[in-house]
Amino acid sequence: MKTKEEILKMTWKKIKEYKKNSDCSYCSDCSYCSYCSDCSHCFDCSYCSHCFDCSYCSDCSDCSHCFDCSDCSDCSYCFDCSDCSYCSDCSDCFDCSDCFDCFDCSDCSYCSDCSDCSDCSYCSDCSYKILNVQFTKEEYEKKLKEKWKQKKN
Repeated sequence: MKTKEEILKMTWKKIKEYKKNSDCSYCSDCSYCSYCSDCSHCFDCSYCSHCFDCSYCSDCSDCSHCFDCSDCSDCSYCFDCSDCSYCSDCSDCFDCSDCFDCFDCSDCSYCSDCSDCSDCSYCSDCSYKILNVQFTKEEYEKKLKEKWKQKKN
């Protein structure tokens, strides 16, 4: 069994080995890279495409199983991301647009087949719903105005 000091040394060694790569493809466990493609287990990279299991990345495209990324597009199974567009099966994301099968997201717009989302606007198959509660158009607009007032305060 390794001691705590040995584990810390190994961790620091791995961190020092990480280099800022550019144009990496088909790699695994990449970090701080730019223009990744077809990689897995990316961390804090930018301009990723066709990657799997990304975390804290930006400008992702067509990736899968992303976590806490920003400016994603055409991704699937995103979680806790922001500014997603054209993604599917998102969950707990913020400011999504044109996505489908979202769950528990907030501030979505133009999405379809959402469930348990809040502050959606102009979505289909969930019109005039907040947290899956159906409202009349007038009630819905009133609720949105109340939410906006709360956010401003």
